[in-house]
Amino acid sequence: MSAGRSNILKNRNLLLLWFGHVVSHAGDAIYQIALPWLVLELTGSKTTTSLVALSAYLPAVLFSLFAGVVADRFNRRGVMILSDIVRMALVFSLVGYLLSGGSNPLVLGAIVFMVATFATLFYPARDALIPDLVDPADLTTTNAFMSTSGQFAHMAGPALAGFLAAWVGLTHLFTIDALSFGASLVALAFLAAPRHISQTGQTDKATHLSELMGGLRFVWQERPLGLLIMLTALNNLFIMGPALIGTPIFVREVLGLGFGPFAVIEAHMAAGMLVGSFLVWRLGGGLNPSLILFLGMIMDGLTYSVLYFVDSYEFTRLALFIHGIGIPMITIPRTTIVQKVTPANLRGRVFSMVNMSVLGLTALSAALLGPIAEWVPIATIFMVIGLGAALCGVAGLSHRGMMHLVTAPELP
Repeated sequence: MSAGRSNILKNRNLLLLWFGHVVSHAGDAIYQIALPWLVLELTGSKTTTSLVALSAYLPAVLFSLFAGVVADRFNRRGVMILSDIVRMALVFSLVGYLLSGGSNPLVLGAIVFMVATFATLFYPARDALIPDLVDPADLTTTNAFMSTSGQFAHMAGPALAGFLAAWVGLTHLFTIDALSFGASLVALAFLAAPRHISQTGQTDKATHLSELMGGLRFVWQERPLGLLIMLTALNNLFIMGPALIGTPIFVREVLGLGFGPFAVIEAHMAAGMLVGSFLVWRLGGGLNPSLILFLGMIMDGLTYSVLYFVDSYEFTRLALFIHGIGIPMITIPRTTIVQKVTPANLRGRVFSMVNMSVLGLTALSAALLGPIAEWVPIATIFMVIGLGAALCGVAGLSHRGMMHLVTAPELP
């Protein structure tokens, strides 16, 4: 085991964060696969399902940039705790609404929108905090290690959802998600984070808008970083709607299967993500993170295109497992790049821009997918969007500036 990996496994703060993430992300995984299935079951409408999914990602467009200012101005651990508490309360309110017989898609969408709004606070604060907890040389391995918490959770979550749905019913899957926030809260309560210092580097009279403009100016001046964020947005426009809405439609219409097999397929993809995280953890420290990222984009796209040729449950599980391997190849090096090239006082704002490019374009992609799927076979959609996503990776590999954002990769 390298010194970097050994240091990470001895870091109490990271182990606490990892534990909290495993449990809370397992709840999130259950929420993410139960929500579209619930709306499809209640309404039978692909378009309505897309619109409710849109409400889960639209807050990233509206609020992510200001959430980044909050992460840079206030105590980052406190911001994460607030996010967990409010999201727990909102998901419990969703359960109460469903148990009372509620089924109005507008109400469901409103609750989902508020949950997503407070989620925009959590992730920029977390990613901005991590470099304060570890040595700079350990960032790639640290991000890979933290990523495994999500992969373990997203592997176990769908499998648990398939089992628990038959036991407690679809509604109480959301109860389990609400309870899972408690693990994150406990971990954050015991986190010995460094004392917060004014992150903005500006006077107390600086407005949120002026601080936001400072972050935008930095990304504008660092052109390759700005281009990377734009390419991330385009890649997510291609890939995320089919990933969230297209997969349950594919399972229902092409495979002719129900929620249980859908959950197993999602678990296979999460298992692939776990494998990908371990590969980056063990091998990625000495490689150019941009190279890993753009190869991951190509793999991410092409493995969705093969679904055009697939019509069996077994091959779908295999295709989604391989697809999952490519996802951490995108997310882990992208996080490392931003952490390395961004000053500490701007990290929250830059990560909020990444968050907006991912979740904001996910919102648009999900909104477009439902109406398109009413007219175009879902297998054809997977073919087209997969090729588009792969071309994003090719564009990145051919751009010298983006390939040299981090010029001196750390040694493993």
